[in-house]
Order: sequence, then C-alpha cells, then structure tokens
Amino acid sequence: MIIIQTLILANSTIKMTLTVAINIQDYIFLASDQRLTIECAPETNLPPKTYISHYKKIKYWEYGAITVSGDVMLMHYFFVILQAHAKQNCWDFLQMAQEARCFYFQNNKTTQPATGTAFISIYTLDKVEIVHVSIKEHLIEYEVIEPMHAHFSLYAGRPDDPIYQVFVNSLKKLDQFLNREDFFNYHIELIKYFFTRQKRFDESITSSFDLFIQNTTTGKGVLITVNNSEP
Repeated sequence: MIIIQTLILANSTIKMTLTVAINIQDYIFLASDQRLTIECAPETNLPPKTYISHYKKIKYWEYGAITVSGDVMLMHYFFVILQAHAKQNCWDFLQMAQEARCFYFQNNKTTQPATGTAFISIYTLDKVEIVHVSIKEHLIEYEVIEPMHAHFSLYAGRPDDPIYQVFVNSLKKLDQFLNREDFFNYHIELIKYFFTRQKRFDESITSSFDLFIQNTTTGKGVLITVNNSEP
C-alpha cells in the first residue's frame, strides 16, 4: 500500500484488468490475472506505463471472495465500504459504489474518471450468489449473475468478440461429468485457454491466474493459483 500511495502522490493511476466470474449452478468460479498497470502523467518524468506482476486481485471476505478490476484505490474504498455495510446487513450496492467514488475524489486530487468492476460471491441463506457491480464514468450498475452464465471485465478486445458466447456455451453442469475432479479440470482448462488467448493481444495481463472456487450449497471455498505458461 505504501508503494501505491507514493505513486498516487506522483500523479499516477494504477489499474487492474482481466477478471472473470462464472456461475455453474453447483459451484462459482472467480478468476483474475496477476498484473497491475501503472500509468504516469508526463510531468512525473516516470515511464508512461509500467507493469507489476504477482499482484493478488482476489480477496477472501466474510461471505466468500471478491475480485476487482479498474482503479486500484477506488476499488479498495469499495471493498472497505462493502465490509462495513455487510456488518449492518445492508446490501445496497449502488450506495456502496457511490460512497466509494465519493471517498476516492475526496482523497485523490485527480480529474481522471474513477471506474471499476467488482465480482462478489455472497453466501447467505444456504446459497451463494455472484453480484456484478460496475462503476462507470457516468453510471453505476449491478446485477446478479445467473447460473450457467459468465461475466468478464477486460481492457483489450472487441465487445462483440464471439469468444465470450463460446465460453458461456462451453460451461457444463456437474452432473455431466463422472466425478468432481473431471468437472473442475474441464473448467480450469477452459479458463486457461481464455486467459492465454487474451494475453496474446493484451500485455497488461498475465496468462497465469488466481482462481477461487466456492460450493454454492455449503459456502465453502478455496483459492488457488493456476500456472498457465504459453505452449
């Protein structure tokens, strides 16, 4: 955090890019690459763009896990506010995002738009849901990701790229496999392919990624790192 604060004082923006949220009915998957992009203003005399790898974008929290992309400090404020609201059993995500943006502009002297995305797994009432919160320049939105669907937060690539629909169409329910191991391996390989493909035209991400898997019935989850070197 000290490094991040120093860079912000130097008139820099720190961003996170590729994250994926998948709801496969019996399990949810949250995946994120491991790289930060630091963009510095010309007057800083620092490199215009620097990459820092091995950064963890998935965090445990009381109800599951959260992965974020976009402006680092904005999403840090959002995570802190999320935890405070959850303790009060308040789940107004639009209000949380508005408060995070307010704190951001109060504490950072910048005219840059504050944007970010959060995928949040929430275990309540014996089930897990994934909430997608999107903080855009002039709009804040949120929605629950339905079973057998995936959402993506990306920096590079076309919004109409057919790969996104191909990815969703490739998801398979647990009962289509002989055992859970085959189920997990199949979807991990699917995510590996997606990250490798994105890395080929987006240098701001890593092909290796962190992956959180959570049981939608018990709420139990595990966070692993998937090494995914180019073939």
